[in-house]
Amino acid sequence: MKLNKIERVKTAFSPYDFRSKLKLLDFTDLSEEERFYLKNYGIYNSKLQPERFMLRIRIAGGRIDTDKLHFIAEITRKYHLELLLTARAQIELHALSAKNILEVWELLLEEGISTLQTLTDNFRNIVTDPYDGRDERSQIEVYPLIVQMQNIFLGHKEWMGMLPRKFNTAICGTGLSHVHFFGNDLFFGLARKEDVWGFNLYLGGKNSEVAKDADIFVTPGEVPAMFEAVGRAYMKYGLRGSRSKTRLFHLLTEIGMDAFVEKIAEFYPKEIVKKGEFQIIKAPFSDFQELKKQIFGYCYQSNFGKIDAASLLKVVHYAKEQNIEIRVGIDQNLYFLGFKEKNNPFKRINGASHITACAGSHYCALSLWDIKAETAYLPLEKIEADHIQVGFSGCLKGCGRHHHVDIGLVGLRTNLFGETQKAARVFLGGNYSKGECTARLIFPAVPLVHLKGLIEVIIEEFEVSGERDFECFSQNCLNPLSSGFVMLWFLSKLYLNVKITLEALSEEALYQKLSALPGFPELEKDENYLKSINVMKHVLWDDK
Repeated sequence: MKLNKIERVKTAFSPYDFRSKLKLLDFTDLSEEERFYLKNYGIYNSKLQPERFMLRIRIAGGRIDTDKLHFIAEITRKYHLELLLTARAQIELHALSAKNILEVWELLLEEGISTLQTLTDNFRNIVTDPYDGRDERSQIEVYPLIVQMQNIFLGHKEWMGMLPRKFNTAICGTGLSHVHFFGNDLFFGLARKEDVWGFNLYLGGKNSEVAKDADIFVTPGEVPAMFEAVGRAYMKYGLRGSRSKTRLFHLLTEIGMDAFVEKIAEFYPKEIVKKGEFQIIKAPFSDFQELKKQIFGYCYQSNFGKIDAASLLKVVHYAKEQNIEIRVGIDQNLYFLGFKEKNNPFKRINGASHITACAGSHYCALSLWDIKAETAYLPLEKIEADHIQVGFSGCLKGCGRHHHVDIGLVGLRTNLFGETQKAARVFLGGNYSKGECTARLIFPAVPLVHLKGLIEVIIEEFEVSGERDFECFSQNCLNPLSSGFVMLWFLSKLYLNVKITLEALSEEALYQKLSALPGFPELEKDENYLKSINVMKHVLWDDK
């Protein structure tokens, strides 16, 4: 197999050794090779926006002490930076320049704040439930295991930048959680085998795929060794050809799960044990969470991942005064652990706990929308009231996790309905909390100005279904139907303005009900109902 360009670059010169060259770089004129090397130190720069730099800070398990958080807030204020909370419980500092990027990087380093290996071909930040170890349902506190796993690779030459591609890891020892982890390359999910608590392994997840059952069980003490064995197997056997096909998912697709488990066994010092019973149950989000020792956790909602320096300083000062722990969640919010009562000292932002929004065009050159600002086009109160999980990405890379939610959105531009305008792809049907399936594309393009109305109709259908949550609605009501019919159904509700409800009928029977309604554009029937769909969407959405 011919190595891709990046593989040839890092084989020629180690990313670890590149540190000696950092102070010699001309940050105003970086090559693509230099940009790759800088990513291993958490420094991001794109040839599309060469004047702008970003630093990504590693926060293992989302835990960060208030002194370090205070320092980050002061750096943000002093250098007039912009701060984002990410969907991997990290912090990004944006609006850095060639003049100050290295200075700020060194200041963070002196304070013991790591940016190492947060980008490119590395083990990324290892994540978990924000209430790990403190929740009443926390069977195994996993943070000590995260530290042990991180110590295997962080700052070590053999690992730095040397994986075939990025590698996301999650571990959860909490039995009831409102967050989910099957989008990771490796997920240690709480499990029980006979009377022993431990973890089942799930492998091969990414933004567009769910991690699959590897049929492996490990006890807590075996987690670091298993993590290293998986890493070494991926390092040795991972694909290094086309960059678009080098994630663990692609290796599993090529050789199969059983074959990869055999390769794990080459590096695992114990006998591999078959899986136990998965023990994590999905919980609805709540602002407050009752924890051990009669205290409460509280979710402080950012502005869809954005938080300014003044607000962060206010948060830190409050936490210090009240002796409260702060953690970073994978939902782009902060969590306070230690409230003695359900007291909310901060302003809430509707929908911020139910929408994962990618960085958007203000921060990322690949995004076609300013995603964080354009969440305003969504029915935020309805989304929050019904506990709908929304993933909002600015491009198909999927940083908003649009495949691993109830309603997934991807921004694009289209001229299908007249002048070129903002529009969104709409994905439905994800059964993500147990890794059963990702959401599928239903609407290829919905004009931004009509997006709210469509989503309201979709949510209203869920509300009358009687299903426990939107995942159940997807599984029982949407997923038995073809993508084309789901699109036809919701378009018909908008076009005909009638109160019809999905029933437990065959797709053919439901189509007959639709076609009997006055005004339904029944044309010569085709396989995916495209003729009727085209009539309705152009009447509804064409520029008038």
